[in-house]
Amino acid sequence: MKLIATPEVKNLGINVCMAVIKNTNISNRSETLEKLKKEFANKLQTSNITNNKILNEYKELYKKVGLPNHIPPAEHLIILAKKNKMLPNINTVVDCYNLVSAETFLSIGAHDCAHIKGDVIFKITDGSEKYTPLGERNQIKVSGGEYACTDNEKILCRMDVKQCEETKITKDTKKFIVYIQGNKCAEHNYLHKVLERVCALIKEICGGTYKIIC
Repeated sequence: MKLIATPEVKNLGINVCMAVIKNTNISNRSETLEKLKKEFANKLQTSNITNNKILNEYKELYKKVGLPNHIPPAEHLIILAKKNKMLPNINTVVDCYNLVSAETFLSIGAHDCAHIKGDVIFKITDGSEKYTPLGERNQIKVSGGEYACTDNEKILCRMDVKQCEETKITKDTKKFIVYIQGNKCAEHNYLHKVLERVCALIKEICGGTYKIIC
């Protein structure tokens, strides 16, 4: 499995790094992780993200592709944590990367390798791609001119906003990719360090092994 970013995507300032993780034990929740999430949410209560360069650059990317009202995933998580005084609970892998996403302001995703066909490709959409949003059963149409993470047959994640249903991480997932999608205000070296942090946290909470392939 290769990680490919097309020149058109790179020209937008998007940069990506990825790892493959396997042999984890994924569960609904971890008390150790819940404590980390709670500590982070408590620190957030007095924070101000209005002028954060990384978050603002994601918003500039959304404007460029005609979707100016989208909110970066990390900002959405921070808003939830401030409101609820806790980050959401999905499962231990998703909760790990959501915590690091909120800490670092970067967009992070994960996909079950059992349902990925071919390579992982970051490209500009042409409008013909197959896409079933997370939590839904039916495909929806995606406009041309957006950017997306895809495999050889479908969209894995629309921009960095919402992944597909087919490759979601579950307790049955045996092998998966985790990637970080940055922008021109987040250099590749920073992405690589954050990816190491994500993988190390997943290993601490869920066990398993990982290999960074970018």
